[in-house]
Amino acid sequence: MFSEIIVRGGRGTMVEVSDLDREMNAETYPMLEKYTATLLPPAGRIIGREKERLQVLASLSRPRLSNILLLAPAGSGKTVLVQDTMLNDPKRIYREVDLARINGGVGLADHMAGEIKGLFDEAEAYAMAEGRELVLFIDEFHQIVQMSPAAVEALKPVLADSGARGLKIIAATTHEEWLEYIRPNKALDERLQRVNLTPASRDMTIEILRSFAEESGVSNQLASNTGLFGEIHDVTNRYIPSSVQPRKAIGILDGMIGWHRLTGEPMSMALMSKVLRQSTGVNLEFDIDGASIKAQLDKKVYAQDLATTIISDQLQLVVAGLHDRKRPKGRFLLTGSTGVGKTELTKQLVDLLFADDLNRLIRFDMSEFALDSSMDLFRSELTKKVVSMGDAVILLDEIEKASRMVLRLMLQVLDDGRLSDDSGRQVSFLDCYIVLTTNAGSEVYNTISDYASDDTGSGEGLKDYMKAIENSIRSANDFPPELLGRLDRIVPFQPLSDATKRKILQRGLDDLRTDVFNKHGVKLGIHKRVIEYLAIDVGEASAEAGGARESMRALQGQIKVEVAKYINSHPQHKLLLLEIDGEMRAENLDLRKSKAKPRVRAR
Repeated sequence: MFSEIIVRGGRGTMVEVSDLDREMNAETYPMLEKYTATLLPPAGRIIGREKERLQVLASLSRPRLSNILLLAPAGSGKTVLVQDTMLNDPKRIYREVDLARINGGVGLADHMAGEIKGLFDEAEAYAMAEGRELVLFIDEFHQIVQMSPAAVEALKPVLADSGARGLKIIAATTHEEWLEYIRPNKALDERLQRVNLTPASRDMTIEILRSFAEESGVSNQLASNTGLFGEIHDVTNRYIPSSVQPRKAIGILDGMIGWHRLTGEPMSMALMSKVLRQSTGVNLEFDIDGASIKAQLDKKVYAQDLATTIISDQLQLVVAGLHDRKRPKGRFLLTGSTGVGKTELTKQLVDLLFADDLNRLIRFDMSEFALDSSMDLFRSELTKKVVSMGDAVILLDEIEKASRMVLRLMLQVLDDGRLSDDSGRQVSFLDCYIVLTTNAGSEVYNTISDYASDDTGSGEGLKDYMKAIENSIRSANDFPPELLGRLDRIVPFQPLSDATKRKILQRGLDDLRTDVFNKHGVKLGIHKRVIEYLAIDVGEASAEAGGARESMRALQGQIKVEVAKYINSHPQHKLLLLEIDGEMRAENLDLRKSKAKPRVRAR
C-alpha cells in the first residue's frame, strides 16, 4: 500500500516511515492535513532516556488504555523522548497536533469541540485504512482544558477506547499545569498514563553536551579542556535556576559555538563566562586584587577598621573561590548609629566589585514595606531587578522596619540564594551580596559613644559590647532571631570621634571646592570656621549619636546651596570665600541655639 523510505535520527539511527506520513491526502483527511504534521526525527543523538522510552512503548502496547501523559518541566526533553520513541517504533505512524492552529482557526470554544471530534474521527479512519496504529503527539495538552471544556468531553471517549480504535495519544505538559488543569478532571486524568521525566543528571548533561559539540564540529577544540562540559552544567544550575537541564546547558554551549564560528575565539572557560554574562548578567571573571581589598574599602570609610576588615575577609574567600557556593556570596548585617558609614561602605563595595557601576546597587528602604500586604510587591521588585543583571549588591536599609512576612521572604534568599518571581520562575541570588542595615541597638551605641569610641574603629572599644549589641538587635520589634542565623557576619560600626567627623566633613568640603573649579572655573576659599559650624553647631544639635549624617546633610542643604546661589547670581566672580556669619556655639557653648549661618562673598 505504501513505499518505504529511510529517515536518519542522529548518529547511525534509522527508522522506516511511510511516504503517506509526509504527504497527507488533503481531500480524504482535511483535518489531519490541516491540524497535524509529520513528527520529525530528533536533530541529534538521543542520550540517557532508555528507561522512559521503554515505559512509553509499554504503555502504547496496552490493549485498552494506551494513552500517555508526559510530565516534566519545559526543556527537560519531552518532545525528544517522543521522537526517540518513534525511531524505535517503526510499526506505528507518528504525527504532531498543532493546538495553536486549532484554536486560531476556530475561535469559538464550542466549535472547537467539533473540530477535535472531527480530527480524531479522521485519525481513526486513517489508522484503519493504513493498517497501522497512529500516534498523535499533543504538546501543551493542558491548553485543550483551557480553551474548551466541551472539547475535553469530546476527547474522553477517544481516550477511553484508544486501544480498539488503533489511535494512541501522547500528551505532554508540566507538573504545575497538570495539577491546575488536568488532575481536577478525574475522568480525563484517569484515561492518561503518567510518565515522569526528571531533568537530565550531571553525567547525562555532560554526555549530551559532548555529543552536541561533536555534531557541531568543535569537539577537537575541547580535547585539552575536558572539564568544560561539567563546568557548563554547574554554572547553569547555579545561575539559571528558572530553566532545566539539558536546555540551559545546551543554550550556553550553543552561544559559545556561535562566537567561536564568528570570531575564532577558543572554546574555553573565558568564552563560557562571556556567553553567561550576556545571557544572565553574571560575571564569573571575578577580577579583584586580593591584596588591595581592605585598602580600597578604607578609601572613603573612615575610622571603621573592624567593619572593613570583616567585609574584606569575606571577599578574600570569594576571590579564592572558597566561599559557600550554595548561598549568596556575602550576607551582612551592618549595625550602628545613623551616619557612621554603613551606606558608604556598601557603595565602596559596589565600587570595588563593579568598577564604580552604581547601577549594580539595588537599594530598598524597608520602611516602605512595613505592612504584610507589601510582601508581593517586594518580591516582585526584588526579583525583577536581580534577574535583569544577575550579580549585584542588594542593600536593604533599616531592615527592622520591614514586616514579618517580608523578613521571612528574605530568609529564603539568604539561605537558598533563590526566590520565585511573579511567574513562578526561580531567580538566583547566588552571585549577589546581601547587605542589611539596622539602627537597632542605638542605646548600646550611645554608651559606646560616651565611653569607648576611638579614631580608628579598630574594634577594641566594641569587643566588650558585642554581646549587648546582638541582644539589642534580637529584641528589636519584630526582628526574627532566625534571620541572624543566616548571616555570614554582623558588622558593628564604631561611633565616630570628633576628629573623624571633621575628617569626613573636610573631604566633603574639598570635593565641593573641586566641583566648583571644574564646572565654573571658580576658586573657592573655605574659612576654618565652616568645619566647626558643621561639626558643633549642626552636629551636636542632632540627637543621632555617633554619626555625621546631620552635618553632611547641612553641607549639602546649606553650604552647597549658598555657593550655588552666589555663582548663579554673580558668574563674573572667579574668586570666592565661603565663611560663617554670626556667633557660633562652637565659640560660645552658653548659646542655647546657634546664631550663625553660611555666607559666600567675592574675594
